[in-house]
Amino acid sequence: MDNIQRFMNYLLDPEAVNTDFKNPLWSLGVEYSPIPDSPRPQIAPRPQTASMHQTVSSAQSKLSSYLANASSVLRKPSPSPDHSVSNGQAIPDVREPLNLPWPSAFVENIGSKLYMTYRTDFPLIPRTSNGPSFIRVGSLLRGQINDKAGYTSDVGWGCMVRSGQTLLANTMIALRNTKPGSTAEKKIISWFADDPQAPFSIQNFVHHGWLACGKQPGEWFGPSAAARCMQITCSTFKEPNLRVYIGGDAGDVYEDSFMRVSGGPGDFKPTLVLLGIRLGIEKITPVYYEALKFCLQIPQSVGIAGGRPSSSHYFFGHQNNNFFYFDPHYPRKALPYRTDYESYTDDEIATVHTRRVRSIRVEDMDPSMLIGFLIRDMDDWKDWISRVESFQGRKFIHISKSEPMFGHGNSINTDGYVDLGLQKRRRSVLGENDSEDFEHIFALPEDDDDNGVQELESDDEGEPNRKSHQDDEDAEFDKCAT
Repeated sequence: MDNIQRFMNYLLDPEAVNTDFKNPLWSLGVEYSPIPDSPRPQIAPRPQTASMHQTVSSAQSKLSSYLANASSVLRKPSPSPDHSVSNGQAIPDVREPLNLPWPSAFVENIGSKLYMTYRTDFPLIPRTSNGPSFIRVGSLLRGQINDKAGYTSDVGWGCMVRSGQTLLANTMIALRNTKPGSTAEKKIISWFADDPQAPFSIQNFVHHGWLACGKQPGEWFGPSAAARCMQITCSTFKEPNLRVYIGGDAGDVYEDSFMRVSGGPGDFKPTLVLLGIRLGIEKITPVYYEALKFCLQIPQSVGIAGGRPSSSHYFFGHQNNNFFYFDPHYPRKALPYRTDYESYTDDEIATVHTRRVRSIRVEDMDPSMLIGFLIRDMDDWKDWISRVESFQGRKFIHISKSEPMFGHGNSINTDGYVDLGLQKRRRSVLGENDSEDFEHIFALPEDDDDNGVQELESDDEGEPNRKSHQDDEDAEFDKCAT
């Protein structure tokens, strides 16, 4: 019965309900009490003819009614000494689920984050001659039909890009400590508009995914390709003052290579650490549950991209074994690029925010994911290392002084989807004219400064197996992503 309920939740995607009043809520390193806000009876303005006694009686009646309804649902016995209080607040011992509002501070936190989704009717991303078909099952079921010449929507293939954009955007929000609706937030939003002029647009992700990873337009990204594109775009566009370090296989972080990327003690620049992790074969191995929660509890956390079978979400928090996420599989009209970012309308800004609470059980998550941490300065780096090394439990993040001499430790090929740094493969997967047409339409500048970009190891020998695996993943995605 429990499995049937989970399957229905997967299909219907109902909003998560607040039924756990014992375990704290976590959101990118911030802890919230699970206790709903205290009920505040709404007292109508007192009519001129009403007495004070009548007004107070009315309020008392409303409050009594609220408490009576709650009591009938809770059916609680006397609280035990072990579970009677949390942070000084009474905890109801729930026998049957009680659907109460989420704490307002937690909902406000969700609403302050940026949320990137599928978009439609954006400037054309040209299709390569031997690339994926412009007709996708997921697109058709959502009523989206792409042009034969290319893609004007990323429905059906862009969810990992959108999850990666969300992780990167919220890293910049955290770095600048911006507030919703502020000028600084609008500026960041403009950087992620659906236009080639925007430095972190889907067009630029696709462009760099093609050049660096051999991912053709319309092809689904894996966590590694998303990480590499984040690294390249941050290197190309300097204004965010953010560098990106990509960890090695199996969660390895090497201090010497990290220092080369960040600038080191004398010239440290804020650096986003990205770890491509696979924590199991088909499901996350239970021994890693606590370590995964830990990643969302420390102050350097900026979220997780991936983690949903045959699709990708952005995870920002958890409550016990329930992980909270943003779902990019909701098409919206393309976000225009504006040099005057103050001219964004309220409706346009609203498309990159949500207060909807969604959650998934950790045992239902996919084991392949991209985990992000923002290191602001040397003190933050030392604090992050201390927290990671002092974690009590089965770890999947391993910090070493230097890279192994026998090869590059930062070649992240663990997800089986992509091969990184393959400039030489660019012509082999595309027609001779595809390169010129693609670059002409995008007119992107060459990256003349590789400062802060790692040299990643290439590995062509495993390409046939990875391509076969990718074909299977694409087919499965088309069946399930809808």
